[in-house]
Amino acid sequence: MSLLRRLGTDNQAELVLLAAAELQAGGAVILPTDTVYGLATLPAYTDLLFELKQRPSDKAVAILIGEPEDAIQFFEPCRVARELIQKHWPGALTIVQDGYGVRCADHGFVRALTKQVGPIATTSANLSGEPTPETAIEAAAAFSDVQLVIDGGQLQMLASTVIEVTQNNIKILRQGSVQVEAVKLTGGGG
Repeated sequence: MSLLRRLGTDNQAELVLLAAAELQAGGAVILPTDTVYGLATLPAYTDLLFELKQRPSDKAVAILIGEPEDAIQFFEPCRVARELIQKHWPGALTIVQDGYGVRCADHGFVRALTKQVGPIATTSANLSGEPTPETAIEAAAAFSDVQLVIDGGQLQMLASTVIEVTQNNIKILRQGSVQVEAVKLTGGGG
């Protein structure tokens, strides 16, 4: 049975501590992001995400970071990645470089949580092949083994746009809430 906690301005610090404790104990948390509900754990426990989602392990998960400069923990941003980071982070753009998919979400709870525990491995809070839930209650119903669900209200945004970046080129892996045209103009390639 999941503990469903409603996120508000008066309890964010308390919920960050609860979520941090669950993640540091090797568990998973359902949380709101600036796009969709995410199923999150610490990077050391990503196998749990694949198990919970019933998802093939060859599909990557994104890493959420608290500040744009935290990307350096995963890759040295090339020129194109630096331009994309400057224009779109924090925001709904996942940048894949050197095998890592990294995103700096524009959500106060997520950023506060990453400041507490470091980078967070995340994927959308739906079973593999199922639609992404718009509410925390729907997400909790899909993952009854997840102990903590942070309710950020109804989310109806598209998932993040995912872009693979090399020194001189970008490749759209998934079109999401950042429009391809804006990315192409920024990246100068395509």
